Amino acid sequence: MYNGYKSANLLSVNADAKTVKSLKKGILTGILYLAPHNISGHQVCANASEGCKAACIYSAGMGVYNNVQRGRINKTKWFFGERDTFMARLVKNIETLVRKAKRENLIPAIRLNGTSDIPWEKITCERSGIKFRNVMRAFPEIEFYDYTKIIGRKSALALPNYHLTFSLAEDNDADAKIAIEQGYNVAVVMNTKRSEAKPETWGGYPVVDGDAIDARFLDPDGGHVVALFAKGQGTKDSTGFVRDKNGGFEDNIKLKVA
Repeated sequence: MYNGYKSANLLSVNADAKTVKSLKKGILTGILYLAPHNISGHQVCANASEGCKAACIYSAGMGVYNNVQRGRINKTKWFFGERDTFMARLVKNIETLVRKAKRENLIPAIRLNGTSDIPWEKITCERSGIKFRNVMRAFPEIEFYDYTKIIGRKSALALPNYHLTFSLAEDNDADAKIAIEQGYNVAVVMNTKRSEAKPETWGGYPVVDGDAIDARFLDPDGGHVVALFAKGQGTKDSTGFVRDKNGGFEDNIKLKVA
């Protein structure tokens, strides 16, 4: 069933503006873009809010093209339908990126959840005939990083080469507060313009400009807000997902601990 696209490169390498900025810092980035939430018929964003779905960067950049969206749906179906061959291909693609980075004297980095929120620390893989608990353990020499709306991922946080940034939505402020206490930074999409400077603080927390570079593992340690401007359909948000640049966390009590 999947033979038609098993030879495809699963990783998008320096194909968007933010990862090109990372390249200027000497980082070669590969991102895996799947079809978000349940577009493919499989749920890959367990805690996606309505605002998150509407503002998803799935519709930004190359995601505006139908063939790109079909490709992401096919990759997602492959991941769920034939996990072993998908992971084998992913490992090969990562090895290719590592070789390219070495040739060009760059630091390889991987973001597996470009448009998904899969707990990759629970997905096994095989490399050079050896089975690993997850792809991060299979490639200890590589920096992995992702955004997530799932708190309580203790086994992921314990991995020295996997950096997670919590994502604020319109309905998970309580989760975000817990995440900051657990040592995460929290990404907040704000109503700042592309050319506008980000605020120095937000809700009492120091701010990192998340649009300056995509490599979140270079950010300061937890307790910071990572400010992002709205992209794609997010510029039309009416759910509260995009926050006021002068605002802060709301006092809701909704918890979604995984």
